[in-house]
Amino acid sequence: MVYAIAVQGDQMWFGTYGGGATLYDKAKKVFRHYTTKGEPMDKIDDGKSIRWKNLLSYNHVSAIVPDIDRIWFGTYFYGYGGGGISYYYPQRNPPWKRFNANNGRAKKINSMAVDGESLWVGSEKGLSLLDKKSETWKGFYSAEDGLSGNFVNAILVQPDSLWMGTNGGISRLDKVKKTWKTYSQKEGVTEIEVKSLAKVEQRIWAGGIGGAIFEYDPIADRWNKIGPTDPIRSGGIHSITVAKERVLICRDNGVSLYDLSTKQWESLTVSDGLLSNTVFCAVEDKNSIWFGTDKGVSRLLLKP
Repeated sequence: MVYAIAVQGDQMWFGTYGGGATLYDKAKKVFRHYTTKGEPMDKIDDGKSIRWKNLLSYNHVSAIVPDIDRIWFGTYFYGYGGGGISYYYPQRNPPWKRFNANNGRAKKINSMAVDGESLWVGSEKGLSLLDKKSETWKGFYSAEDGLSGNFVNAILVQPDSLWMGTNGGISRLDKVKKTWKTYSQKEGVTEIEVKSLAKVEQRIWAGGIGGAIFEYDPIADRWNKIGPTDPIRSGGIHSITVAKERVLICRDNGVSLYDLSTKQWESLTVSDGLLSNTVFCAVEDKNSIWFGTDKGVSRLLLKP
């Protein structure tokens, strides 16, 4: 089960359920696997492996975000003592560093986003802010502070604002004024739990857990439902990605594909070559699109 995929140069990172993170170097045709198991690195760590500081935080990798010089990993842990975030920094020795869970608030990670010198981390308890320079937690926001819900499923960084998709609708944080705005049924978000946010050309799209797609109208300051015409439009949404001039809606029953140039909808399913119709994520590289599914990864090769 591949929940997250990231590309950095010739390196592909895959985040799996229970299997840790897999690195595939396309140039060298080499795979490497990183988990919480194995010998402590550089004899720095000892004791129980769940407390080692220089490996992946946990083996259920729910989010991967590339940065300038490192890769951030969000993990999801149900018990005590594990989970949270870590990074892989190849110029550092040892290359892995894991972080504490911000007093348990950044443990079950659903989403992450890099914002300059900050890293926003969404979990099942709210939104945490990590300062990348000091490598310390600098803030935390929950429904008590203005979030629409504590389950932060998606984060979208904009120059002056931060958008969050939660189990209670959509929230917008004005980064300058430090003010919050919530969007729910009254503002057009008829499916309250929002799973994904994406910048599509000059607009913002949101995907609901029941399969609906919404587009933000900045003039009216509300959301309008989009009605795709592909046959799988009713499937629950896991993520929305813009790649190769297309919008890819990863669903429970395949991928809805919207061509930005022709404005036409089509779909991708197992009949087209996907490993599975349960598709969690998509990412592009130079000449293809990779899809993470509950049965592994599919790669769609595109003609130049």
